[in-house]
Amino acid sequence: MIIVMGEFRLNPESIKILRNEIAEVIKKSNEENGCISYKFSEALNDPGLIRVSEKWKSMEDLEAHFETDHMKRWREAVNNNGGATDRNVSAYGVILEREL
Repeated sequence: MIIVMGEFRLNPESIKILRNEIAEVIKKSNEENGCISYKFSEALNDPGLIRVSEKWKSMEDLEAHFETDHMKRWREAVNNNGGATDRNVSAYGVILEREL
């Protein structure tokens, strides 16, 4: 299993414009083969800071995700609305999962 965690920053005004695109990329990503979970959230105490949380069955599934049409549209929409800054997102291979 692959876990993706991290954050990036969008201009808070851009988030208002991108809400439909955000909802679409989350919906479409969650429907992909190999996607266990795909979530974005905005930090309540830091407008514009978007946190990313994803679970994938394999690195191959994650890499295929980057090539999908909805991800290409998402990147284009972000770039057309000021871009993402302070991007810090990483993938981790998981060998153990235990509910806490």
